[in-house]
Amino acid sequence: MDRSSKLIIASLAAVLFSPVSHAPAAETQSQAEPPPIPVTAIAATSETLDRVIYGIGTVSPLQSVTVRSRIDGQVLEVPFSEGQIVEKGAVLLRLDDSQLRSDLTSAKAKRAQDEAQLKGAQTDADRYETLTQSGVAAMATLEQKRSTSQQLAAAVDYDNAMIKNAETQLSFATITAPFTGRAGFRQADPGSIVSASSTTGIVTITQMDPIGVSFVAPGDRFGDIRDAMRKGIATVEVSTTDGTSKLGTGQLKIMDNAVDAETGSIHLRADFDNSAEKLWPGLPVATRLTVERRQGVVVPDKALARSPAGLYAYVVGKDGKVQKRDVTTAFVTDARALVTKGIAEGDQVVMDGQSRIGDGVKVSVTPWNGMPDGQILPGVSQ
Repeated sequence: MDRSSKLIIASLAAVLFSPVSHAPAAETQSQAEPPPIPVTAIAATSETLDRVIYGIGTVSPLQSVTVRSRIDGQVLEVPFSEGQIVEKGAVLLRLDDSQLRSDLTSAKAKRAQDEAQLKGAQTDADRYETLTQSGVAAMATLEQKRSTSQQLAAAVDYDNAMIKNAETQLSFATITAPFTGRAGFRQADPGSIVSASSTTGIVTITQMDPIGVSFVAPGDRFGDIRDAMRKGIATVEVSTTDGTSKLGTGQLKIMDNAVDAETGSIHLRADFDNSAEKLWPGLPVATRLTVERRQGVVVPDKALARSPAGLYAYVVGKDGKVQKRDVTTAFVTDARALVTKGIAEGDQVVMDGQSRIGDGVKVSVTPWNGMPDGQILPGVSQ
């Protein structure tokens, strides 16, 4: 091997086996942090939240009656229209009352006759009392005159009773509305004969304003419901069964005196102003009964994750890193939770992206817009 070959081999060996420093690259790699994970977050607020009991109920009128005739007779007039609101005392039907008026006239004439006889008998009795004291008339005759006078007085009392009865029967010939309400379909027409024994009735009157809603609640909540009624906070909101339209807000008025042993529920009724007639008898509605109002920290229920150990949430710190916190809640209403422990007012709570983060992870925050994982509500810009 010549000298030049040896020099080449030595140079290659020096290159191959000389120590190479990788420290700057390793140091650069260790100093690089992973990029922040994108999440959405919302600020916890302090507000008053209602604790509610949801249910299904039925609109039921406070008063509804089928009007019937109390006497037999022929219909002369039906002065109302089907479906109209009739005021209390308004005439619904008039019957032929000619016979009833005749009976009243006869009763009054009979009383006048008996009153005239009574007056004469009393005068006669007074005269015989004077004669008896003078010894002219016998005591037996006086007693007979007094007895006649008493009999005629009783006859006048009977006549008064007959007149009262005739007046009552005459009043039955005009049928009026017992309260203000909406008239249903009428079952009698002019010229027809109605009977007191008929079960059909003339018309059904239903009170529309105010109106009630009957519904049930779990029987084991009766204590909460009773306390809410005592505090005056037992309001009831009703809406269509699909929840698309609110129909009214009323006040719980009646709680049944016993829990149904078969269903374990308790029957309730709330009263509503119904001047707009949004509530109609028999209409099924969704109910929302408030049993408690409490001030506290409120966050969307979606921000709370579940684990075997309980509830927890991720709160974004000022350094952009999240902290996992155990959370305790009092109740959840309308997908919003009242937090009693773990979250303070103003804390930024992670909403979307919880599955991609852990305690201490750095995140980039986008304000939550109410739609899952980055979807945007109509009219809301990023």
